[in-house]
Amino acid sequence: MLQDYCIFVGEDDFALATELRYAFVRAGATVNYPADTIEDALDVIMSSAAIDGAVLSVNLQGEATFAAAEHLQRRQIPFVFLAGFNASNIPERFRNTARVEKPVDVDRLTGVMEALVSARKPLSHFSY
Repeated sequence: MLQDYCIFVGEDDFALATELRYAFVRAGATVNYPADTIEDALDVIMSSAAIDGAVLSVNLQGEATFAAAEHLQRRQIPFVFLAGFNASNIPERFRNTARVEKPVDVDRLTGVMEALVSARKPLSHFSY
């Protein structure tokens, strides 16, 4: 379960982003409104928003999301890449990052996210 965790979704396919949002909410998570551009993704990730885990498409509207991935790493936020047919363009520094291939098996992705965030205390439990 993802109860009390806040998940960020960076996906430009509206139907998939909506499906992911509902899957994470059913698992108990709060979901930041899905970002569909690299600019929106960076705005959320670089803000002070509470993010316990993230799902990040390798490309958002044709732009690589590796800058966003670097910021997730800096914030020590576990994340999973959503990759299409050509994942070979993922830089070496991200080769060990969890990856789920498209088309996405939502149940599998939810399980991967649960595994990634399970070692972290949900940020919603911290006082600000």
